[in-house]
Amino acid sequence: TFIKLVVSTGLAVKDALSHRLPAMGEHSLAATADHRDVHHGLSRPVSRAEEREEGGDRPASKLTWKPDGDELRITAGWIDVPVCEAVLSQNLQFLCCVDGSATSMTALDYLADGVLQRDRVATCEVMHLYDESKTWLPPSCTRTALHNHCEHKMASSVSSKRYSLVWKDRKGKDGKKAGVMICDHILAKKPNFVCMGFYGLKGRKAQSVLASQVMQVLSSAACSAVLFKDEDIKMLPVRKKAVFVVSVSLNQAATKAFLDALRLSKPGDEIHVVYVKGYLEEDESDYTAELREKYDSFFGGLTDGSSKIFQKFNDRHLEFHLIPKQRFETTSQAVVRYADMVDADFIVVGTNSLRVGRGKDPVGSVSLQIIQETERNVVISFWINISAKLFDAHVKESGWAASHLA
Repeated sequence: TFIKLVVSTGLAVKDALSHRLPAMGEHSLAATADHRDVHHGLSRPVSRAEEREEGGDRPASKLTWKPDGDELRITAGWIDVPVCEAVLSQNLQFLCCVDGSATSMTALDYLADGVLQRDRVATCEVMHLYDESKTWLPPSCTRTALHNHCEHKMASSVSSKRYSLVWKDRKGKDGKKAGVMICDHILAKKPNFVCMGFYGLKGRKAQSVLASQVMQVLSSAACSAVLFKDEDIKMLPVRKKAVFVVSVSLNQAATKAFLDALRLSKPGDEIHVVYVKGYLEEDESDYTAELREKYDSFFGGLTDGSSKIFQKFNDRHLEFHLIPKQRFETTSQAVVRYADMVDADFIVVGTNSLRVGRGKDPVGSVSLQIIQETERNVVISFWINISAKLFDAHVKESGWAASHLA
């Protein structure tokens, strides 16, 4: 699996210096204006081999790291500061997949009436995959009717330079399964987020947690996904305070989930960062202390740090909470219980795209259970957790690219 990843990602170097500022974790290189690697000049923890050669006494660690003044502190789950800044400074680009279902049209309304209105540089592609053989579709869900509705919606919301409509024939010469076509388009266009309805026109499937195209996107798409369960735009916080609940632990995917919550939020929104501790776990263990310190540092950087990019998000209300499990309660149930208690609009979880290459499910069991058990909208943050060496060598593409190039 590792050899396959190195070969496939090596083939992806050709477009590492793309015109837009990409971000680590979104199959792109975080680069400065003159295309120099943001990691150039930053020292790194020495490897065991380097330690033996240099005779140094610094302990080697597999944990990620962050700079702290003149010292180097090893911190689990930390994404390098320049990469965090690149993620937060990148212009928002959305892909919204519509099929006429209530949840997919809610996603469209949320972008057109909410996100694109407050962020004047954000862009959106609206995508529909049609099948003329489906004669049973309601009139409002036919190819022409959907195109007219989406064109009117977007034209009345933003300028023509900030949106486009992409209608593709599933039975044409390039026709494939819907999920595969969506992933191909994401790989080509590289949006930050894909927005989809959690249910299709047929509603929730009795025997499946997720619709097939949704599972395909979570398995293979190289971007974060926003799954909408609300069936009416009135249920969403378009012009009122939004509440995000971010489920975290000491890993980089969880850090990316927090960054995505920041990016999707607006001034005045609440972001609750939560960690569920075991029923008999101590109130403050070494693990929870490090986790609390990590996000206290993050919160401090957003409010009074030296980074101008971080300070752009200092008008969000941020909270960190340790949630104790109740007896016989699972971690996912505890997260959902807390989200219900604060009336959250979105639950945000992280996932590592390399899980698939290791033979695991695309989304961890806890995250998948949260998606299944909650009735709230869910953000699944994409992250590709690779070594600093590969990142500095301009590794870009995701496991989806690897599967196509293998």
